[in-house]
Amino acid sequence: MKVAVIGSRSLHINIAPFLPPETTMLISGGASGIDRQAEICARANHIPIRVFLPDYRRYPPKIAPLLRNQQIVAACDLVLAIWDGRSRGTKYTIEYAQKIGKPVDLRLFTHMSGSKSWSK
Repeated sequence: MKVAVIGSRSLHINIAPFLPPETTMLISGGASGIDRQAEICARANHIPIRVFLPDYRRYPPKIAPLLRNQQIVAACDLVLAIWDGRSRGTKYTIEYAQKIGKPVDLRLFTHMSGSKSWSK
């Protein structure tokens, strides 16, 4: 199963406990925070990873990351979203995945409440 790992740049947590056992590849956006944690997890667990970077040469700065996020969602079987409840890019990607019918495993982490989990 190809798992897209998306999430907030403000979060720096181990994502390994949230990965399904049948994970065969991770997909990431190459940013700091959760994207970086996906790369660390892939290396530590010998899981192949595919990184999609925004194409700033081709698209405006506000559009390039959103188009990159659409590519990430299209390339995966499941979206693992680790969100701080505030990141607009993560929110956009969760909503986009739901709109096109891609399964989303949402893990909400706030500084006050710890973590909550929803699968959709």
